[in-house]
Amino acid sequence: MTGQDKKVLYVGVSPKPLYGCNYWYVDESGLTKEKTFVWVRMGRHDREQLAYVDSILWCNINEVPYSYDKAKRILRQTTEEESNKAKEEWEVFA
Repeated sequence: MTGQDKKVLYVGVSPKPLYGCNYWYVDESGLTKEKTFVWVRMGRHDREQLAYVDSILWCNINEVPYSYDKAKRILRQTTEEESNKAKEEWEVFA
């Protein structure tokens, strides 16, 4: 596999309550699934916050939706407890 063939997982996330308003983040672990929650740095003050995963996209490094070098990264997956609490608060699974 050449550098141009490298697959990258891009994760489209939304802050509460802007569902469907994707901001693209790179998930270097490759573990993120749709309709889950992750921790990211977001906003004008670049604060760590919870975000809802609207979509995921595996793509070649040369066909990315947002510059790989400039894209922010997923900080971590939510714990089960954090996820359950978010599902209740965000009502995205109703």
